[in-house]
Amino acid sequence: MSTDTHAQRASIFDDDLDLDLSSFTPRGVNAERPDKDALRTVAEARGFSSREPIAAPAPEPLTEPQLQRRYRTGRNRQLNLKVTDDALRRFYALADAQGLVLGEVFEQAVIALEGALERGETPGRK
Repeated sequence: MSTDTHAQRASIFDDDLDLDLSSFTPRGVNAERPDKDALRTVAEARGFSSREPIAAPAPEPLTEPQLQRRYRTGRNRQLNLKVTDDALRRFYALADAQGLVLGEVFEQAVIALEGALERGETPGRK
């Protein structure tokens, strides 16, 4: 670049710089927006898929209200399991029927399984 070009440029450090930007319009501000339905039709015809989020179906609400199950039992270890809806309902039904906290039902289930295995039984195996 020549030094003449630098001399004509405004310095960003000049405090007394008087720029008139009133006639400035960014590109695209006055541009007409295309019809969304027409764009969608053209995109689908060309094989483009929509990026719009697809609403996931709402989960079915539980029919019975969930009870708060917080007890001070000395159990301080957490065990997270993925189970079927049927197994979860049966587990809670066992706890409710026996009046036990969930940790006690789990401990009794482990004891019962250990006993069955000691007797040579293989529960749950098909």
